[in-house]
Amino acid sequence: MVDAVRTLIGVVLLASALWFGHRAITAGRLYRTVSPTENGRPLTLVEGEKIAVEGTVNVRDSPPLSHSLSTDEEEPVGAYVWRLKDTESHNYNLDAEKPGAEMNMITYASGIESGAFTVDDGRREIQIDTDWLAEAHDSTNITTVSPDWTVSTWLSRRSWRSPFIQLEEHWTVNPGPIMESIFDADEPEEIPDDEYFEARAIVDGEMLAVCGEVSVDQGTPVLQGSDKEPLVLSDQGFDELSRSLRYQMLKYGLAAGGFAAIASLALANGLEIV
Repeated sequence: MVDAVRTLIGVVLLASALWFGHRAITAGRLYRTVSPTENGRPLTLVEGEKIAVEGTVNVRDSPPLSHSLSTDEEEPVGAYVWRLKDTESHNYNLDAEKPGAEMNMITYASGIESGAFTVDDGRREIQIDTDWLAEAHDSTNITTVSPDWTVSTWLSRRSWRSPFIQLEEHWTVNPGPIMESIFDADEPEEIPDDEYFEARAIVDGEMLAVCGEVSVDQGTPVLQGSDKEPLVLSDQGFDELSRSLRYQMLKYGLAAGGFAAIASLALANGLEIV
């Protein structure tokens, strides 16, 4: 006789195994992709080719509300990934204002905001187009986000947890002007105590490693993402990014294997398969 409870548990575990497997495959694909451009590559870039470059960020135009971010430097911001979170239990979390704090917190909105910026690797200056990242993750527009909708779903966290974005150098929490704008507050004390805003920024003059597909816009080379080649951004450099991806492959691969093994046992027992 079929055991419905064990079968349901097996299905849930199998779904988890598939998700972890997908993350491991994604990390493996990115690991093979992110390798710096060879020094002998011609200065002229070809439409549709995949390249990886590392160089200095030059900001031409900043994204919405970026002037309110409290970064360590007073330099313009070229792009940033952000999230809104609140306390799940609605009890004050002493760690919530620390970058990356997760305890008792849920992320209910996230997105990617980008202006116009380039990366100069010393041989050429390449414009970076982040539109693919925003579209791939269903990025929320920060100027239209509503704090009234505080349900955490897989979609609401996609931009912040993107495997294609590794930004660690310029992390800010609860910049007052942005909080007041989002929550339509005239004074800081009007902002709810259990609401928090985080952002990780790409700043002018800093080093950025970028991998993606080349397009040419009126003679100007542009690095972007596509269904064939994702756009990858890292302010840690390609070496650190590669180490992180190797760790993710191992972590998610082991998790996928473990969940798959337990799921097979649960399904076998639930379906009475000998």
